[in-house]
Amino acid sequence: MFDRLVLILLALVPLLFVSAAAQEVAQGFLNIANMVPEEHPCSIHIGDKELVPGGLKEISATGWFIVPAGEHVMKLKIEGHKAASGRIQVQANASLLYVIFLQQMGSNSETEGEKKPPQLRIRRCEAFAVQKGHYLQAMSFCPEQERFHIGPHVLDVALFGTQEIPHWNGGAFQIMRGEKVIGACAGSQEKGGYSLLIGSNHKRTYAALLVRNQTQELPPWMKAK
Repeated sequence: MFDRLVLILLALVPLLFVSAAAQEVAQGFLNIANMVPEEHPCSIHIGDKELVPGGLKEISATGWFIVPAGEHVMKLKIEGHKAASGRIQVQANASLLYVIFLQQMGSNSETEGEKKPPQLRIRRCEAFAVQKGHYLQAMSFCPEQERFHIGPHVLDVALFGTQEIPHWNGGAFQIMRGEKVIGACAGSQEKGGYSLLIGSNHKRTYAALLVRNQTQELPPWMKAK
């Protein structure tokens, strides 16, 4: 058992956030990953629409949604945490990965005997260009610089830091922190660009998720003629 930390490889989910009547409106692609290792799912609303009925479970991603380009209001809620909201920008014909994570805002000093809890945040990550082979890049959402191992590779990454993991051929791997396994991946034979997201709940519980993060294309019937 990996402290409830399971590395999940999600296939792309071709869910449409728009109707056929909106084909003339510029579209973009949106994928959201929940990197908060909590048992309660994250409720996600974009405008007045609930993106995932029942909420997005911990250490999982939505897959790619086709959404109208432009600015959208996103609201997040996980039981036990203060709700958060903000604006996201979807670009026409572009693919964007947004990551939900916890971040300590301001001082974490104790107030009336209790430490201020970290807050829900969301971070935008650009998708990789189309890759001919396998490409893997790790990105940290841990509050401090941490050291992780993937096979012979040592990852020293700070908050929002990225590091390419060379020579990955799509095979299975484990992620180690010290002597402890914090995640495992069965691998993928499908070539392309992948992001390995690593986060924590600020209580030394870690999470790792592999998501395909490559530029998407509109289906032929939605492309402008």
